[in-house]
Amino acid sequence: MKGINATIKSRLISTAIGITFILITLGFVTNYNLQNTFKQYTLLSIVDALNVEELKLRKYEKDFLLKETSNVDFYRSEESSLLDSLYAVLHRAEGQMLYLKNNGIITKLGLFQNVTLIENGFSDYRKNFNLLKDQIIQKGFKDYGLVGQMRGHIHSVEGIVDEQNNLMYSKYMLTLRRHEKDYLLRKDLKYRDRFDNVINDFIQELNSSRIIDASIIVGYLKNYQDIFHKVIEKDITIGLKDDRGLMLKINESVVQIEKNLNVVHNAIYANSRNQISKAVITLFVMITILSAGILVFIYRDSKYIVNSVKKLRRYVSRLGKGELPEEIEINGIDEISKMKNSINILTKNLKETRDFVIEVGNGNFKEKINVFNGEGELGSNLILMRKKLLQVQSEREQQQVESERRIWNNEGIGLFADILRSNNDNIEDLSFEIIKNLVHYLNANQGGVFIRNEEDKSNVHFNLTAAYAYDRKKFLEKSVSLGEGMLGTCAIEAKTVYMTEIPNHYIEITSGLGGANPSSLLIVPLKREEEVLGMIEIASFNKLEKHEIEFVEKIAENIASHLYFVQMNIKTNKLLEETKRQAEEMSTQEEEMRQNMEELTVTQERLSSREEELLLEIEELKIKNTELFGKLGEDDRTQSEFDYKSSAQKN
Repeated sequence: MKGINATIKSRLISTAIGITFILITLGFVTNYNLQNTFKQYTLLSIVDALNVEELKLRKYEKDFLLKETSNVDFYRSEESSLLDSLYAVLHRAEGQMLYLKNNGIITKLGLFQNVTLIENGFSDYRKNFNLLKDQIIQKGFKDYGLVGQMRGHIHSVEGIVDEQNNLMYSKYMLTLRRHEKDYLLRKDLKYRDRFDNVINDFIQELNSSRIIDASIIVGYLKNYQDIFHKVIEKDITIGLKDDRGLMLKINESVVQIEKNLNVVHNAIYANSRNQISKAVITLFVMITILSAGILVFIYRDSKYIVNSVKKLRRYVSRLGKGELPEEIEINGIDEISKMKNSINILTKNLKETRDFVIEVGNGNFKEKINVFNGEGELGSNLILMRKKLLQVQSEREQQQVESERRIWNNEGIGLFADILRSNNDNIEDLSFEIIKNLVHYLNANQGGVFIRNEEDKSNVHFNLTAAYAYDRKKFLEKSVSLGEGMLGTCAIEAKTVYMTEIPNHYIEITSGLGGANPSSLLIVPLKREEEVLGMIEIASFNKLEKHEIEFVEKIAENIASHLYFVQMNIKTNKLLEETKRQAEEMSTQEEEMRQNMEELTVTQERLSSREEELLLEIEELKIKNTELFGKLGEDDRTQSEFDYKSSAQKN
């Protein structure tokens, strides 16, 4: 048996060594093939990048010819972002070409000549494009270059011709400008010939005329013609079409680049495919050898191991079905024997786990457990489960306490909400109901309610409006000023005061048997919007808990709001009574004024009647005076009438 144990170990070690050696060899071969493949694809990526750079070159070239050749800012500064981008592309392409030339795979595949042609293509492109740019700048546009000079001369001619006021000369000028524009737009040399014919006829016409400025006009025209021909020469150098001039050379350079890039790309791609095929074949061979070796080693060790495992499988199968059989008999010290010993230990611990589960099922969470000596994942988790069960039991008890407190709090809030709703017009009755029910609800012994006195604004103090102790209403008279004692301090600071160490003789809980110091004292301000309307004082032989204090603070907010409403309601009622009394007084005064107005109306009617009588008397007097003093002068008559009127008014 000992020999068998040693053989299993040695065979497993030899198997591991053999597999490791084959894997290392396979890794070296795979790495070599992969490195070659990566190099191939790196070259392919560079070639593809050069293709992209070549496309970018053509794009920037076309954009430059399309946009910048008609852009005044370019001719002014001779700078362009498109040119910068184009030269940046050329710079990157030249750097990539340097990498290709120095790569050994290029030489190995016989592609060095093609790479050199690509490099020459980029070099020729740079040179020809620089010449193209210079020719475009020299040709100019609008007020720059040869085109600018040409426009200056023709404008000089047009100014002189306009002064001559000659229809024939103006026709010649218009024809010249039309041929010039046609050429600049279409780049057709037939317009050059037409231009020369018209300008020669114009010069001949000027030479045969007798105008003074003929020689000056002829000089300007010849200069205009010379510059126009120079512009055409620049266009010919540039290339009137893509198959001529510098444009042809640039296109040839691009064709050379594209052609050789395709050659290099195809060669590298074909070589990379060959490398991949070789790598795949090599891997297949190595994997086949590795599989064969593993099968040999496994077959050698399988007989003993399989038989032993079958026995163990039957035992473990019984464990899997929930059985706890007797321990396995162990003979020997080989690896299988160690497995049997481990299974026996597992069976023992499972039995101990069964006993623990039975205790837990009976509700005994405090039962100690010693499964796997409290170690390992199962043992530690079982101990942790026991702790959590104890914790859950404690939390459940705590939740029950909190639930009871929430119910107590909600019932209390509902109780005091009913009290506040049923007392809206008397502060003393409201205060007594509040303190009586609060003392009962807290199982306290004594309490009082202090309300701020609103009558004297200069002397703010708080009056005891209700007191309650030992199930009896107390009739006490007490007043507290701001800052006086704990109540006065609470009124200033507007914060709850809770004390468990109360000075002697500060407050006593009195009954028919005598008085004693309380164990706890709670003073809660009645605040509304940071304004203290009053205080509640509770004294008890029992210490108040935190949730009871929070409950008092909560209902204190509701009491303060309701107290403010009641005070405002009382004030409103007083104002209504005062308003009613004033309304009655005003009604009485109104009746007296009505009677006075009636008397004034009667008096006014009498005066009106008397006035009419006086006017009649005056008229009669006028008639009598007219008869008596008819012969008097106008002045005397007027004076007499005036005297009579005065007399009548006095009467």
